[in-house]
Amino acid sequence: MPHNYQPRISATTLNDPLRAVEFMNGNSASIFRSARISPEDLDGEIGLKKFVDFCEHAANDLELPDFGWRVGTVFDLQNLGLLGEFIKQAPTLGAALLLFRNAFPAVQSDSEMRLTVEADKAFLTYRILDTGIWPRQQDAELTLSVFNSLIKSASGPDWRPELLTLEHESSALQAQNTAGPRCPVQVAAPSNTLVFSSCLLDLPLAGRENPAFKEASLQIVKLARQSERAAPVTVRVRRELLMRIGRENFEQTTVASALGMSRRTLRRRLADEGQRFSRLLADCRMEIAKRMLLTPGVQLQAISEMLGYSEVSAFERAFRQQEGATPSQYRKQTPV
Repeated sequence: MPHNYQPRISATTLNDPLRAVEFMNGNSASIFRSARISPEDLDGEIGLKKFVDFCEHAANDLELPDFGWRVGTVFDLQNLGLLGEFIKQAPTLGAALLLFRNAFPAVQSDSEMRLTVEADKAFLTYRILDTGIWPRQQDAELTLSVFNSLIKSASGPDWRPELLTLEHESSALQAQNTAGPRCPVQVAAPSNTLVFSSCLLDLPLAGRENPAFKEASLQIVKLARQSERAAPVTVRVRRELLMRIGRENFEQTTVASALGMSRRTLRRRLADEGQRFSRLLADCRMEIAKRMLLTPGVQLQAISEMLGYSEVSAFERAFRQQEGATPSQYRKQTPV
């Protein structure tokens, strides 16, 4: 990744976390310092890591381990600008979530939002595609809480998800108290996901249909895609790899096609930035491996399979060659 590149998020997304800190008599100035946020950061966009760090420090400062979820329940979609405004004006919940998914990069870069349907279940997934932004527990729970509130606005106040999965290793939400999702919660999962009945996608959302919704949605999504394409090719390839590894085909031709290029063009564009696809793939695999190695109970076989190695021994050789230690040595030597 270019040394001067950093994932970004709209600074207005800090409005409600900051408001919550001040409402609970937290020391917002101290939290800003801990997250290295300056007044200049609050104009336009802010580093995604700074936003994530703010939420983590706020939870610690207030001694509220469910800070993120609480903020998400009162999060105003107007903080997302035009996107938030039209999400609320969507004719159905499904249309709102599709717009949210397709235009998410307009608000937050280097992240993934997915909406998939399998039989009678819908899966709404969120991940940050930067393994260096960690811990990120409060951000994940805040975002899922925003999704949860949006679904509840269509399905009614008594609705609850069928399942909530989280990529971090523990969560106050597992207590299933009234402030949380009130559903089964699984931790140390591959992604942060809400599972709910797919029939809810057809529920009406807006009080009345906005005739401008379709045209406005197309424009918002167009701007989001332009924002994604404006990033260096190295960054765009990393995003695709981190999103695909362990889930989908991440072969070079497939990644090139996803970026709207031929394999040859992708190779040339990467060379212009002093990079090679094989180097980026190796780096992404090792980043994921190191994160998984620090998760208690995850076996080398599972890591090897997720990363696409034919055998555990092949994974161990690749890891040792790049990191100078075996996976087992790295796990023993690195503090969690």
